[in-house]
Amino acid sequence: MGSLLRVSIGLMFVSVALGQSVYHGTPDWVSADKEVSTGGALVDLDRDGWPDLVIANGNDIYRQRLVVYYNQGDGTFPPRPDWQSSDIAFNGHLDVADVNADGWPDVAVALLLNEGGPAAKLYLNNNGTLSSNPDWTADEVANAFGLAFGDMNNDGRPDLAVATGWPYGNPHAFHNTVHLNIDGRLEEVASWRSDDTWDYNNALWVDADDDGWLDLCGLGSNTDTWIYPNLGGVLDTTARWRTRDNSGQFAIMAAAGDVTGDGIRDLFVTDNTQLFQGSGYFRQYTGLVEGYFTTAPTWRYYDGYGSAVALADVNTDGLLDLATGAWWDHTRLFLNNGSGFGSSDSWHSSGTSVVEKIVFGDIDKDALRRKVETLEPDGERRLFYLSQQPIEWIASVRLDGEEVKRSKYTFSREHGWVSLRCAPEVGLEVEYVYSKKLDMAVTNWDSSKGNYVYYNLLLVNGDCNGDRDVDLEDYACFHDCFSGPGVPRLEEECAPFDWDIDGDIDMADFAEFQTAFTGL
Repeated sequence: MGSLLRVSIGLMFVSVALGQSVYHGTPDWVSADKEVSTGGALVDLDRDGWPDLVIANGNDIYRQRLVVYYNQGDGTFPPRPDWQSSDIAFNGHLDVADVNADGWPDVAVALLLNEGGPAAKLYLNNNGTLSSNPDWTADEVANAFGLAFGDMNNDGRPDLAVATGWPYGNPHAFHNTVHLNIDGRLEEVASWRSDDTWDYNNALWVDADDDGWLDLCGLGSNTDTWIYPNLGGVLDTTARWRTRDNSGQFAIMAAAGDVTGDGIRDLFVTDNTQLFQGSGYFRQYTGLVEGYFTTAPTWRYYDGYGSAVALADVNTDGLLDLATGAWWDHTRLFLNNGSGFGSSDSWHSSGTSVVEKIVFGDIDKDALRRKVETLEPDGERRLFYLSQQPIEWIASVRLDGEEVKRSKYTFSREHGWVSLRCAPEVGLEVEYVYSKKLDMAVTNWDSSKGNYVYYNLLLVNGDCNGDRDVDLEDYACFHDCFSGPGVPRLEEECAPFDWDIDGDIDMADFAEFQTAFTGL
């Protein structure tokens, strides 16, 4: 069994090395509705086990709606949204978190050109359906293009950072804010406000100095990328770290993760040539042992109107790969070579679009894996990064042997961290679901085109030898893995047969195996 697994992994990696594409060049799904789409997320809104696609439309062009394409239970989306908000607005980017700890993910959206209205709003999830109109709006009147959920004070509740500014006029008019979560409700008046009024297009929570507290990174327009350090649960109101290679940048998005293999997170930032002195480069700022990042890029790639970055292991080699997008350009992938990225992309879409957001998830649910990760206590640390990024969902958290209530922890699906109200004394176990075969969704600002989904081509459930077929060789693997209900089988070689991701291989999985089985 072990040798067979090693052969399967080897075959899979060799096929990628020989040029087998991770995705088709053209999208496998294109939405029929053609809006000015901006924010996007893959998240299981109705908790049926299948990820749904949430899109915020409008940008700075039209007042449009927040929409949801519900997964049809077979890994496909309908051509048009199943749900749309009643309100219309110039919607920017969005983020998802369970704000009120009821087990249902909620959606926050940034607002542009709101003409005296709020900078952000929140739609609560009502047993799988979002509220028709926002349940919460921010108190501050400002233009905001991006926002992000994080846990500023490590109380296990998601707090909301709002990145404000309007690069096309009236610069440096607004402060940037964080709205704390108080007992399951976002405060209307922000507890934290930056001293400065830098124009930021987006925000990213990242533990830049690895001290167990999330720091806040702002993506500057006509200014640098800045980081406000977290001082034991309270953000410094003055940014203390900055990039120094291009103060005239027009940065729109950032992502963070360890791509060099040294256990330290690296920072990736876009730059767009449309305004100011934007360089047009996607840039990597490598993480430093002493904390934070290099202030000048250690890797870069020119693409002009750079707009989106995302990190995910798309070819199942255990290394984070980089996805990039630009306006009126290709979506690109840079596969990790073990220490980072080369000078050219590994894949790009055959067509172009105005890319706004790139998100990953197992849309067709054909390679989900359940993992129990044990994390060691570290003083009073209450923030932990998981080994997988992104994840699908968290099944349970056990602190010192006791299950933790939802109101006492929160997590980031996209960035793979979990924060808790209490620090572990003996140990922390996080049971979660992730995917070995990440599909990719892309939102498009171009209203002549829809939104896109690209299905991952590399792996199928039930295939243990990597030939992308389920046949007699795989039956031998299944026979060895079959354990019956309630018998844990989380080994890597048995995971491809756990269709219902309940941790064992039983008759329910046998039925799925029969369906997938193609014979010789």
